Amino acid sequence: MPPVSDTLARLAGAVRDDSGSLTERVLAEIDAGLPDLGRDPRVRELLVATIEGSLDGALTVLTGGGDPDDAPVPAAATDIARRLAQQGVAVTVLLRAYRLGQAAFQQVLISRIASAGLDADELAAAVRELSSVAFGYVDRVSEDMVAVHQSERDGWVRRRDAARLAMVDAVLAGRGGTASEVERTLGHPVTGEHLAAVFWSAPGVADPGRALERAVAAAGEALGCPRPPLVVAPDGATLWAWYPVPAARDVELEQEEVFAAFGTPEHDLDGFRRSHRRARQVQAVVAAAAPAARRAVTTAASLGPLLLLGGDVELLGSWVREVLGDLAADDEQHERLRDTVGAYLRAGGSLAAAAAELHLHKNSVQYRLRRAEEARGRALSEGRLDVEVALLACRTLGTVVLHPAD
Repeated sequence: MPPVSDTLARLAGAVRDDSGSLTERVLAEIDAGLPDLGRDPRVRELLVATIEGSLDGALTVLTGGGDPDDAPVPAAATDIARRLAQQGVAVTVLLRAYRLGQAAFQQVLISRIASAGLDADELAAAVRELSSVAFGYVDRVSEDMVAVHQSERDGWVRRRDAARLAMVDAVLAGRGGTASEVERTLGHPVTGEHLAAVFWSAPGVADPGRALERAVAAAGEALGCPRPPLVVAPDGATLWAWYPVPAARDVELEQEEVFAAFGTPEHDLDGFRRSHRRARQVQAVVAAAAPAARRAVTTAASLGPLLLLGGDVELLGSWVREVLGDLAADDEQHERLRDTVGAYLRAGGSLAAAAAELHLHKNSVQYRLRRAEEARGRALSEGRLDVEVALLACRTLGTVVLHPAD
């Protein structure tokens, strides 16, 4: 960087002699642009110290002709970066404060340059030198402050998440203290409504954390959440979430290779546990299903009595094949028959309603029902409830509960 001219050095020296008023001017500009930044007394103290240190550094470069890259970063600047990171204040706020301070600093110096009686060429050269030093110094300090902020933010988030996960584990195990004690640690209310969900990614996803976070946010929007859910990460490929909503709604996920299991809406601290247990049961059923049968979103309500069987697919498959006989064969023909029987039973035994759902003629539905009874080896009305549950298992779990077709 070319040396600072004698003229600019002299003007900067005059400003340095009155650094107190310059500090007040910069502080006033930051207060006007970011009125909430200095409300915390400790942040206010650090902000003033950062302004003083930064002005001293920039004026030292201007009066001494040094390189902005060699100027030390004020200790208060790194301290305020850490403090704001701990408070969850975005780094963009910090950068805006520096830009506001830089603008105020340059305005004061430009006013001094303009009143120094320089000719046009000297004036333009002084302004260019000033801009070069100011931008160089702010870039130098900003880079360090961003790095400190990010490092502190990452560490603070890890510590916060670890504390949250420990408290969630305690609550799920029936410990954790009173509701108010739990809420203080979690930073999330545990009274009121809860709809728990488990999100997990399939193996091999390039960035599971980001995909899961997007899925949690998308589900919250679809559910119409009045505030963000409580989210903890038990491992790198799973997120547990509790949404503050009184009822479930239809949720669709666009993220590929991400699955979601929802529990039932529950209330208060006991409901916090119950809804999560239901969501984990749903996850166990989905994980046990054949890959082709897995849906991106599965709710406890959609599984019904299958929740009671959990992930014991071997036992469930044996029972399904016993109930359905050859109707549980794994081929397209028997799948069509199962779909027809399912529609007929959901319609309360109405051929017309089943035909309308399947877009078939009533005679076609009746023909398929006869074929289904032949495959089963007995009437569909015999053990009708068992037939409905077995068909639900076929739809939900797919080939893992079927038997190979002959």
